[in-house]
Amino acid sequence: MTESELDAEGTWELPAVRSKTGEPIVRPLSQAARDVLAGVPRIADCPFYFSLDGQRPFGTVSHWKRRFDAKCGVANWTVHDLRRVSRSLLSRAGVNADHAERVLGHRIGGVRSTYDRHEFFEEKKFALEALAAQIERIVNPVDNVRALRG
Repeated sequence: MTESELDAEGTWELPAVRSKTGEPIVRPLSQAARDVLAGVPRIADCPFYFSLDGQRPFGTVSHWKRRFDAKCGVANWTVHDLRRVSRSLLSRAGVNADHAERVLGHRIGGVRSTYDRHEFFEEKKFALEALAAQIERIVNPVDNVRALRG
């Protein structure tokens, strides 16, 4: 992600050249995602939000994933599993299936893709806020169980 891909309102446009579908993908980032980005240490004169050397974007994650796995004892998962979990959490949050698929950058095929040219911006915004809320509940669960007296 580069500075030029993120606007002041927190909308990230992944350019077509970096998109799997060959089309730009517009994602209105959740407030939680914008808060994370605001806290990312930046390297002077580096356009990338995630870079180790200030010259190139953060690339492969295999080395870092192996270190993470070793530290936390988790195994038998892939980075792509995070997309699967996100999609499942979107369903749990009650997000419309088509909107969830668009958040992931998937095309809705068939005749619908020919005739329905709506960008679904507000729907994706709602979906990403709902996803952030699901993640927040997992990471910071609320202890609302109280012991009964007597």
